[in-house]
Amino acid sequence: MEDGKGARANLAKAAAAFTVLSLLPVAFSGSAPSHASAALPNLSPLALDSAAPVDNVPWSTTLFGAFSYDGGEVSGTYVKFTYNLSSGTVRSVLNLAGEAPVMYLRSIQIDGFLASPQRISTEGPIFHSEGFFVTFTAHDDPTILLEVRSKTFRTATIELPALAENVSLQTSPGLWPASTVSFTVGGGQGRLFLGAGSMHVEGNTVRAEMADSDLLLFKSVPSRSTNRVLWDTVLNAIRDGQLAAELDLVATPNGEWVQNAVRFWNDVDAWPVTVRHGRASVHVNSSSPRAAIILLAFDVQTMPAGDPPALNVHANGTAVNRTGDTLMVFDPLATMREDASYALLPLPGTVVALYLPSLASVSVDVASVPAEVPTPAFEPGSELAVIAALGIVSVAAARMLRRRET
Repeated sequence: MEDGKGARANLAKAAAAFTVLSLLPVAFSGSAPSHASAALPNLSPLALDSAAPVDNVPWSTTLFGAFSYDGGEVSGTYVKFTYNLSSGTVRSVLNLAGEAPVMYLRSIQIDGFLASPQRISTEGPIFHSEGFFVTFTAHDDPTILLEVRSKTFRTATIELPALAENVSLQTSPGLWPASTVSFTVGGGQGRLFLGAGSMHVEGNTVRAEMADSDLLLFKSVPSRSTNRVLWDTVLNAIRDGQLAAELDLVATPNGEWVQNAVRFWNDVDAWPVTVRHGRASVHVNSSSPRAAIILLAFDVQTMPAGDPPALNVHANGTAVNRTGDTLMVFDPLATMREDASYALLPLPGTVVALYLPSLASVSVDVASVPAEVPTPAFEPGSELAVIAALGIVSVAAARMLRRRET
């Protein structure tokens, strides 16, 4: 009889212990329902010290680097060339993005430049030189972006390297750009664009007859670039007059930002208003009411896109729909669409291709949407209270069993 009572007592103890243990995972796992708001992860400031500095450059990103200028040598993370102070002549334009430097241009000589040492500046990824009603600007990014802007008629002579092949000329009189020269160097591709004038090709020499208030651009796609098809699509968008401007933006820990911006149209202005971690605002304006594409590029720390990508994009306060078809934004028929749209391009960083039906005074806001973090069922204080309550229940159960045994 005592043995039967002892067995029943031990069984009851085991059942109580099992009940307590079965409740502990609920307390710690947070599987119980909760109406607490989801916690948002902190967006870490950009750590400039870990941004892969190259050759003592204070910062360098996958979007752009920073130039240094010393005695006619202009050296950056991705681009290097020599510059003549008196004539404004550019020589030996090298791309440094691959394993070995690759020359894309032997020289650019601009008639009547009349450069002045007092009008040369180097700010981060931009080298800028002013001449007589003409400017030369170089951008230290992996695509070697170069600009020549002239307010008067003049000629620019470009010498391609000896290894240049497949040199071809395409003209579109009356459109912008009016002339495009394409060529290849090894596995890389280079493009020259002239906005309103005309270009002529003789062997490896390109003569650009610049019109009044004209723009000459050079942009390349290095041979080791990933997603070559998409890069070619971007170059074609410039050639077809679809791409109006590009802004590469990186937030800094002090609340400011560094930028690399270029306008592919003469009559468009695009500038950042504010850039901080997880949010950016830019303004775009053009005298032309036609539709166009704007590229907005951020490093992933400035604008985390998440997986799956999550961004909020607004144009003049109206939400812009995202298209999952990356190349849809670059469709030539896009100019017929009345609604703005955007696509995330699979390029280094967080790159937004934004289609706007009109560039007349547009305020664009881009915000990163943090992924929701599963919230615990109980707050830390609640978890302790539950554990304490379970402890009290287990002690009470043990006392009851002891009383029954006696």
